[in-house]
Amino acid sequence: MTKIRQILLVMLLALFSQGLNAQNGTEALVQNLQTANFSNLLVYWDNQVEVNLPDQSNQKQYTAKEANEMLRVFFNKNNILGFEKNAERKVGTTVYLTGKLLSGTTKFKITLLLQVNKKELTIVSVRVS
Repeated sequence: MTKIRQILLVMLLALFSQGLNAQNGTEALVQNLQTANFSNLLVYWDNQVEVNLPDQSNQKQYTAKEANEMLRVFFNKNNILGFEKNAERKVGTTVYLTGKLLSGTTKFKITLLLQVNKKELTIVSVRVS
């Protein structure tokens, strides 16, 4: 009976630490969005990312550098001053992060779809509306 308890305890600790790593990763990601630090944000992008921005007619796959540059240009063009996190939800290895982009005149909502791979968190999709 104690062997089973030990195994369950180890499994619970492993699951808890994976969830904690994802949460710590999202907090760093949120901080980079709040400060519009695109050089630090570059490491979070997946190899292929779906990007959907208001000035685009359809969503498309982009490389990490292209997606990072598109978001940087969007921030600059629309005078985005920061990011305010609304919600974060984890389902399996997928994390949904939603929030508002803070701008002087126009209000934008942003949704990020993140994937937890081993010990890293990657952005696989970004949608701004």
